[in-house]
Amino acid sequence: MKLPRVFYADRCSANSGAKAALERHATRVLRRVAHDLRLAGSSHEIVNDSRRGSSAVRVSLRTETLFVDVVERRCGSGVALCFRTRRGRSDLTGGGENHVSLLQLETRGGYQAMLDGLRLAGGIDLKCGGRR
Repeated sequence: MKLPRVFYADRCSANSGAKAALERHATRVLRRVAHDLRLAGSSHEIVNDSRRGSSAVRVSLRTETLFVDVVERRCGSGVALCFRTRRGRSDLTGGGENHVSLLQLETRGGYQAMLDGLRLAGGIDLKCGGRR
């Protein structure tokens, strides 16, 4: 997967335009992940989560059993991709975050390994994109 350069950029002095660009690219990447997982349109949602007036960016792909997030790192140097499990749609916190290296995602084998891990963690059936 080719990741946008904005994922690696220093975000210490990012303005609202840079924030909007990051949100747009994060949404595009998560749409690709949902497509590659073969998720049905009704089985997932992509949400821009800017709670508590925070200026940090968090865009989430949510399924019944899984969160996949693109989050701005606290130190301001780029973003992180992480995933965590959840117990149904009412669980908005999920388990602990599992971070995935952006360098791993740029290799074909690494990206495929992440997709396989997401299928396993979320109980996603490869053939139909639904739960097992």
